[in-house]
Amino acid sequence: MKHKNETLIKSKIDELFAYRRLTELFQWIGLKNEHAIKTHLVELQYQIYLLDDYLETTWPLDQSALDGFWKGIRSAFKPFALSENEIDRQLKEIRNYQRIESDCRIRLWPTEISFKEFYTTKSCDVRLIRHLLYTTHPSLKAFCSEKSWVYYDLITEINDDITDVYEDLKTYNANRFLISILRKGHLRTREEYVRFISKVAYQAETYFKTNHIVGENAQLFEWTTERMLETLDLLHATTNTIDHKLFAESWLLEKMK
Repeated sequence: MKHKNETLIKSKIDELFAYRRLTELFQWIGLKNEHAIKTHLVELQYQIYLLDDYLETTWPLDQSALDGFWKGIRSAFKPFALSENEIDRQLKEIRNYQRIESDCRIRLWPTEISFKEFYTTKSCDVRLIRHLLYTTHPSLKAFCSEKSWVYYDLITEINDDITDVYEDLKTYNANRFLISILRKGHLRTREEYVRFISKVAYQAETYFKTNHIVGENAQLFEWTTERMLETLDLLHATTNTIDHKLFAESWLLEKMK
């Protein structure tokens, strides 16, 4: 399944892979292996983005349309030679995130989900791509363990929500930051996000110190810290300059009435 904005989506994937440091992982596995695996993973991410685009732009969801998107996603797994049961297992969190998006249609909003659960689930696509990369190239574990990325994933997902808040006003995207502002106001939202980001920062520092900040672990800790500081600055800048008129025109706000 292809999209009329295929070039734009592929550009978005390049940005995602760079921002989430998947590009470095491709480089670490070496040029000999990089092209083929990257091509397969880009196609998988592309199919996931087609589902995302449908969920963000369509309010009453059509099951036959959803089935079509899932067929495309499953088809993108063919190069990895996995069993149907294993594919189901790998896609469990993608389905969980679809449920979060779908639940907005029955007024079950992401603000009712804990920060950790929501942003962990929201990072499911990146973690799936990274997991397939680690599975096909186990040598990556020598650079940095797969689970060491958990804090980087949490903070970059929060950054994405804040960065995209104005763009998402004219979509049905389950942007937790946006929905929190609509339902709780920007001051309470800022307070809650500062508290959670600070908690993640403390947990990340504790984890990396316990697991020896050396080699690529030191690099990942540096990246994580940079994103923490960047996201806090972005949070304050965004909540200090809220355009209430634009927020009043949010597509989701209309559905909350």
